Order: sequence, then C-alpha cells, then structure tokens
Amino acid sequence: MSGGDVPTKLKVLSNVQYQQICQFISRYRGLAIDCEYELRNRIFQDVDPMALTCILQSEVFNKTRGQHSKNDQRAKKLLKAYESQKDLYDDALLIRMSCVECINPVALCRMLLQEKYKLRHRSHVSRLLKNPHLIDEHHLAACVQQCVVSDNQEGPITDLRRRLIGEEYEMKLKTMAKEAGIHFYDERDLRRMGFDKTPDIKMILPFLYKGEVINWIESKANFGDTKGHKFNIQQQLQSYCNRFGPGIIIYWFGYHEETPLMPENKIGITVLPDFPAKEDLVFMQLDSGEAVPAGAPKETSSPLNESSK
Repeated sequence: MSGGDVPTKLKVLSNVQYQQICQFISRYRGLAIDCEYELRNRIFQDVDPMALTCILQSEVFNKTRGQHSKNDQRAKKLLKAYESQKDLYDDALLIRMSCVECINPVALCRMLLQEKYKLRHRSHVSRLLKNPHLIDEHHLAACVQQCVVSDNQEGPITDLRRRLIGEEYEMKLKTMAKEAGIHFYDERDLRRMGFDKTPDIKMILPFLYKGEVINWIESKANFGDTKGHKFNIQQQLQSYCNRFGPGIIIYWFGYHEETPLMPENKIGITVLPDFPAKEDLVFMQLDSGEAVPAGAPKETSSPLNESSK
C-alpha cells in the first residue's frame, strides 16, 4: 500500500469481531452518541464506521424494545424526579437523567411528555418533539430540544438522517446499474404496473452474476446481521423470489460473515457488500440471444448493452 492510499475498512465481520462489538455496546454506560464516538474513533478503527453505527442502532433497538413496558411504568416516578430537580440544574437535566436511567434521551422525553400532558396518541408526542417551542414550560422545552440533538438513535433528526441515507444509496444503486449497462424498472414503475411489494430495481432482462441468474436488486443502507437478514427475507425477499425469481441484496455497510451462508438464501438470494463488479456480469444480447460479458465489444447495438460499448 502506497503512502497516499487509505486503508480499507472491514465490512464483512467474523463472528468474533461482531461479538466483540456487541459486547462493548452492552457494557457501555452513557449516551449512545458517546458510545458511537468510542466505537468509531477509538476502539474499532479498522471497521467501517457505518457498520459500527448500524450495529449500535440494532443493539440499542433490541434493548429498548425489551424495556418498553417497564419504562411505561416508570413514567410517573421519572416525571416526579424531573419536577423536583428542575430548579437545581440547567438545561442538561434530562441528559443527566437519561444517563443514570440508561434510557435514550428522546425516549425519556416521550415518557415525560406523555405523562405530564396525558397524551394518548404517539403523534401528539412526536409533534412536541419536532416543535419543542410548543411546550408551555420553558425549562422542559429547552431540555427536550437538547435531548433531540443529543440522541442518535431516535427522534425527528435521526429519522430524517436515516431516511436521507436510505434514499442516497437507492440513488447510488440506480446510478451504478445504469453505468454497468443494466436496464431496469424501479419501484415507481413496478407500482404503476400493479405490483405491491417491489424491489428497488427489477431487471427488464435478467443477467448473470457469477453464473447465477439475477432478476432484481434490493438496496439496504444497513449492516446485514443474521437476525436482520432473516427478517428481511420474511418481510420482502421471499416475496421477490416467488414473484420475480433470484436476485441480489446489497448491504452497503457490510454484513456478518454467516449472513450469505444462511440456508434461507437458497431460495435465490445473493448477499453482497457492494454493487457487483462489472467483470462478473454477463448480459444477453436481445437480437442474437447470445450471452456477452459486461464491457465486451459487440457488433450489434443492443439497447441493453449500449452503455458498455
């Protein structure tokens, strides 16, 4: 590696590496945003930063889901604690409480707002989180605003960031597919054609990837651990395989080494950490019916392979 090269970060993690990351997260005491900083900048610097962010997100989600009913029962006690201390501390009171109670800052805000204002619908609480200035108590409004900007796991800012990242990588998939010479339908095209569950792109004409027929590609701006991948198969990929045939799922931020080897993939699922290399793609010429490697010179002007001339 030359002096100017940037070392490649790990995206496909062994079971040992993955367990080490999960153990660090489970033992960490403090805000998830601080845990993410430790993961990315101090402890696991050889791992793709977005892989670490996604693993943290998954671990925190699983932990939070298990505590949901218990947290609801704690709401009265936590609101009472806030009311008794709000005159003693500055606007960081809820941040301190979330660290002590091991609750995400925004989750703590939800509990307190719901209890204080007797809000029965989640949408009403979400409105106050998006617009803290609507909270009539100024100290609480300031605390909520600080929690929203300090929480990297939930809340309006985090939801927006994740949605934008997902859209960015869907666009990346379409751009790379066009550059490879693939012609496809996207989700909007497929919905107009009457399909309900649709992959991100569906090939107009299938191609071969390392000898395997590919009919569709699904983009996931996420890390593919085995549990999450199994969920994706049940919710989406099995339907795609039944309807369209074999396809590819791309986990742009990497995956657990066992994910591509899961027996559930045998229905026609190929797992990749990036867009397939052009030299591994083989297209069918529409006029001659012959298979042609991507980028190979052609005598005809098949529209499917126009961009690889």
